[in-house]
Amino acid sequence: MMMNKFTLFFLVFGVSILSVHAKQIKLLAIGNSFSDDAIEYYLSGLAEANGDTIILGNMYIGGCSLEKHYNNSVNNSPDYSYRKIVNGVKTTTPGYTLIDAFGDEEWDYISFQQVSSLSGQYESYFPYLEELISFAEKYSSNPDMEPILHATWAYAQTSTHAGFQNYSNNQGSMYNAIIDASGRAAQKTGIKIIIPAGTAIQNGRTSSLGDTFCRDGYHLELNYGRYTASCAWYEKLFKKTVVGNSYVPCTVTPFQAKIAQLSAHYAVANPDKVTPVEVSEYSWRTIAPYFYPPKEYEYSFHGYRSPLQFYDGTLVKDRTDWRKRREEIRSRWMEMLGEWPPILDQQEFKIIDKEKREDFTQYRVRFYWTPNEQTEGYLLIPDKKGQKPAVISVFYEPETAVGIGGKPYRDFAYQLVKKGFVTLSLGTSETTKNKTYSIYYPNRESAIIQPLSALAYAAANALEALTKVEDVDAERIGIVGHSYGGKWAMFASCLYDKFACAAWVDPGIVLDETKGSGVNYWEPWYLGYYQPPWKQTWSKTGENGRGVYPKLKKEEYDLHELHALMAPRPFLVSGGSSDQVERWIPLNHTVAVNKLLGYTHRVAMTNRPEHSPNAESNKVLYAFFEWFLTPNE
Repeated sequence: MMMNKFTLFFLVFGVSILSVHAKQIKLLAIGNSFSDDAIEYYLSGLAEANGDTIILGNMYIGGCSLEKHYNNSVNNSPDYSYRKIVNGVKTTTPGYTLIDAFGDEEWDYISFQQVSSLSGQYESYFPYLEELISFAEKYSSNPDMEPILHATWAYAQTSTHAGFQNYSNNQGSMYNAIIDASGRAAQKTGIKIIIPAGTAIQNGRTSSLGDTFCRDGYHLELNYGRYTASCAWYEKLFKKTVVGNSYVPCTVTPFQAKIAQLSAHYAVANPDKVTPVEVSEYSWRTIAPYFYPPKEYEYSFHGYRSPLQFYDGTLVKDRTDWRKRREEIRSRWMEMLGEWPPILDQQEFKIIDKEKREDFTQYRVRFYWTPNEQTEGYLLIPDKKGQKPAVISVFYEPETAVGIGGKPYRDFAYQLVKKGFVTLSLGTSETTKNKTYSIYYPNRESAIIQPLSALAYAAANALEALTKVEDVDAERIGIVGHSYGGKWAMFASCLYDKFACAAWVDPGIVLDETKGSGVNYWEPWYLGYYQPPWKQTWSKTGENGRGVYPKLKKEEYDLHELHALMAPRPFLVSGGSSDQVERWIPLNHTVAVNKLLGYTHRVAMTNRPEHSPNAESNKVLYAFFEWFLTPNE
């Protein structure tokens, strides 16, 4: 195993709530139905979702070539339908001239494109493109306007369009011709920005969606086809990754959206070649049903204070408010639980043993998980080369998760490494042996942090050490745990936002003293810490609870506030006897936070009668991590 500085990768599932550097862009397209497909329907939504704004204009004539646009400029012909979109609202004005449009706004960019049948014919661009650029520069009200070339897409292989004969009725030939012609035309005219919409569509065609991106052989499919092109426009213009953008039209499935966003992202990164996009439809189909509560719980919020209300009663109205409210929640809880020491973000794992197992290597590693305490765990790395997503597994001891000990369906680290993940298995072996469990900082006799929060702090330090492993993509690290480990994973992921996603396996996700729930946060190794000696541990209720637990109950705090800190990061509750279907009531509050932020499909729950996980619940759990942490299998 090699240790190195990690290379940051793009976000797969959009953990950024709102761009810090919001941009405003004014774009005018001199186009036809292909510009209509590419920008009119979804580009504004993509910008708005990331805190950006765009004013769009499209000078539309169906099937219009550069030659016809040029003739219209010479004759000042009022032949255009001028479509303008401001704040997502579209107006259409007939009888517009190019001069009218150039003067309507101080356009940052004016784009040009060749009619599709000639888009791969280099000679057809001239002299018209040069003349149109000069005309735009002359009449533009913005002296700093920059011209753009829209490199459009090849036809479907089954297209019957007459212009397909220009490319021997071959999609690959047409795509290559468009890349060549647009690149040479841009170079000759000095255009610096080419929108790789055609490459985005061609990338998408390599996915399981296949050659379905056109609705009639040449115009884009109305939903994911148009969305893919708009994604390419957004990322190229705004210079921000579109991967994880929360705006997904309701007619586009998350599976289709992931393909579209990745296709566009890869097109911007490599505009002159096709990059395969292989997204697992199996993973999505496996987890998709579990984002929706049963009808009887769909709009149930009762019994829990809304995270979308400040502690002084003020309502959260927008994403800016939520950033403030999120900080308020975390600060209040950290104050109640005990402030963490500084994160140990400069350490690397020390390897103390190494063993080859099947198609992965198992390392015994040691590191500091608190400033004064080291621990040992197992690091499993697949043989496959390159950076990989990672998942930390936490439990009473580290052996169970790596498949040592034979406990069924708890070998999360082993199963995930077999699926291509780097995994790190941790456990509180020493305190489990002496039945004090947990972590106590600085020691058990005088801890200053509630033990569950200390566990979360330890997991945060583990994540930082894991980012130093060369095989690990630092932006794609999740965490999982069952029961005791589920509580640990929940607090860690909620309190430390570098965890990209999490799966909590029947931890008891809220404070619950109902008989038989198995939820016991009042214990001194969770949220009921007090200086030992301890009395009456493993009690049936929290009636005699100490530490911070009585304060939480008296002042009506509950763990759903911590869940809300996950938004928009995704999490799965793998519910058993402690987390039955009625847990959708507190979970709905985090669903509401995600809705405010523009996200869907971020909170999922499975349910089974037993506390222990089983084959079916784990199938969903592994698919969850594959879907959210693996960008392109």
